[in-house]
Amino acid sequence: MPTHPLCCDVRRIEGTADLLAELHCGEPGFAPYLLTAWSPVLAAWDTVILPDLARLLDEPLALRKPRTGHTASRRLTWHCAIRNTASVELNDNDWFELTREVVDVTGIGPDGDPAACRWAALSNTADGLDIVATVIREDGRWARLHNDAYCVCSACWGFAHDHGLDGSPPITGFYHSSPAGPNRGISRSSS
Repeated sequence: MPTHPLCCDVRRIEGTADLLAELHCGEPGFAPYLLTAWSPVLAAWDTVILPDLARLLDEPLALRKPRTGHTASRRLTWHCAIRNTASVELNDNDWFELTREVVDVTGIGPDGDPAACRWAALSNTADGLDIVATVIREDGRWARLHNDAYCVCSACWGFAHDHGLDGSPPITGFYHSSPAGPNRGISRSSS
């Protein structure tokens, strides 16, 4: 059975800060950076401090109890790791396009939904991307994450096919890519 050019893994865990610290320990010689995020303001920062990013991502969790009267349960951090095993390298615009597709189809950040979940896409290795999100939306409700792993795999398959990563020629015609902007550095703390 052939391997897919974009390998993806979806999991839910308890701690956003711990996950971000774990992901920061990436490939030696590669400087991790924030590719994009739910907030254009955050994505425009030159340097992102990991504890600050974790606090911002988790803010809807902290506001959930006062809004809804319910305490949030465990495993509220959503993590999607995507690795490119194809011989074709993906640039930031490609990763940006794939990120937008993944957060849209999974229900993490549907296009045009102002109360969607908070998420961030981090480039931690030259051939991969990690998307981190909280599953509580801005309005305090749970995100509708039904079959999210399947949706991510489907988005990766479609992207790989459309860009010729699966051995087939890329689909030609009108192509629109959103600007991802320059690489932005990530640091563990402000000190």
